[in-house]
Amino acid sequence: MMTATAQPRAGVSTDEVVSNLLGAVADEMLIGLIRASYSPNIKERADCSASVFDADGQTVAMASSAPLHLGALSGLVDAIRERIRRDGVQPGDAWIGNDPYVCGGTHLNDIAVVAPVVVNGEVVAFLSNLGHHADVGGRAPGSESGDNTSIFQDGLRIPPMKLADAGRVREDVIDLVLLNSRTPEERRGDLRAQLAALHIGTQRFGDVVARYGVAQLRASMAALMDATEARFRAAIRALPDGAYAADDFLDDDGLGGGPIRIATTITIAGDRIALDFNGTDGQVPSGKNMAPGGLPATVYCALKMLVDPDLPNNSGYYRAVSIVCPEGNLLNPRPPAAVGSRAMTAQILADAIFAALVPALGDHALARSGVQQGVIFAGMDPRTGRYYVDYENFAPGIGARRTKDGADCAQVHTTNTSNLPIEAFEAEFPLTIERFELIADSGGAGRLRGGLGVRRDFRIQEPTRLAVRSARQRFPALGLEGGQAGSLGSFEVLGVDGQVRRIPSTATDVPLEPGEVVIVRTPGGGGIGDPRARDRERLREDVREGRVSAAAARQIYTGASAHCRAP
Repeated sequence: MMTATAQPRAGVSTDEVVSNLLGAVADEMLIGLIRASYSPNIKERADCSASVFDADGQTVAMASSAPLHLGALSGLVDAIRERIRRDGVQPGDAWIGNDPYVCGGTHLNDIAVVAPVVVNGEVVAFLSNLGHHADVGGRAPGSESGDNTSIFQDGLRIPPMKLADAGRVREDVIDLVLLNSRTPEERRGDLRAQLAALHIGTQRFGDVVARYGVAQLRASMAALMDATEARFRAAIRALPDGAYAADDFLDDDGLGGGPIRIATTITIAGDRIALDFNGTDGQVPSGKNMAPGGLPATVYCALKMLVDPDLPNNSGYYRAVSIVCPEGNLLNPRPPAAVGSRAMTAQILADAIFAALVPALGDHALARSGVQQGVIFAGMDPRTGRYYVDYENFAPGIGARRTKDGADCAQVHTTNTSNLPIEAFEAEFPLTIERFELIADSGGAGRLRGGLGVRRDFRIQEPTRLAVRSARQRFPALGLEGGQAGSLGSFEVLGVDGQVRRIPSTATDVPLEPGEVVIVRTPGGGGIGDPRARDRERLREDVREGRVSAAAARQIYTGASAHCRAP
């Protein structure tokens, strides 16, 4: 609980205290949103974020479970600032929006709400939170089909709209969202949770204003961003100047064409870093395009991870970064391009950035990683008589670093959401999970091994529709310096007749019958270094734990013949 009498301890500046308090405001909003939400996608998987902005719309603090949201909320704040200049503002006002071409988000499932903090009739800050809603209408359940051909098929587009007037919630706006969703009760609960999170943030921010006053708050927010900028520029100066380039590929364009190239040239000059994406292919006729707000969010996330992972989440370090990407590019499409399945594109993009900077990063270099495999189950739940939509992204293996093996079954780069626990899944949805295990040998072999992918099997209990979207089912996560690539991902269905059929990497509205089993395998991360140089005790541990098979240990890691015993 914040108290008006608390003072900074000796040696700690007021700016530092205010910075930590603003971070706490964002954290409390995020925690409140997760605890109050209704849908498994937010309350269990934590696919959400919360931010504090200054009056100019600059990000001051951010609590993010999904780094792809980093920087993506600012577009809605900018749009609302325009509305406020035109229409005025009152305490208790709140706005809602989700359209990536208007509100700066990354796809329509991510609905954001924003509240200005008004002191003596003047806006001193903005508070915002964002939740991924599992269904916002559109062509197919889940609203994220990789083969959608326009954003009109992705779902309901919400421009910046008043969600609350002076504290009075506009039920007509909520009704608009509910009417366009296949799961309206989830949407109602999640939107109420988002409003509750704004209320928490407003109370906590009010405590900060009461303690320090508006003038000190403004000065401290500016100092915080200046300090972050200076810290980031110093970290950039420590890297060698030069131009670095790399590319990677999406398996397809979502409609059977492709592959699709993602390329970057990164120039480090003194304390600035510039990224050019002119070498990336043009926009595609599917939902694998990156929304305009997603490109800077991915760039900021990747650079923070590589250069200074402990850097505060604010706009200060954005000042040292420049991004060039032509309109009509895969990463900067023209409307009304579909953008629903942008997450896999973002993860391949981040891998290309990491690969480009390998020569500059020393021990911080990272082999390429697997990519989440997205699955949406939908149908009628006989237990409730209601329609359900299960939206999940299954975690791959992360690439090895020069000092450490890659992490097994972990969300990569731009997403950090959790796997939905089996108990929660089976309580929420009429399906059964029969297998959930790491895949032996899926991590790229190397002196340092890539992280393992995972297998998850679902038995269908009732007639069900399936949608999938993915990457790294054709182009694996490459290793470094002699390290091998990780395994590929896949979708399969085991029929009641025992026959296995392959599901394409992008597909919508696949019919499933009771008794069938859906098998999801996620790709592994790349390894680093010659596998034969792997420490023998670590290799023995890999074999004991089932991460590496005895056959692979003999044939790949030791180069011995098949009849030799495992190390």
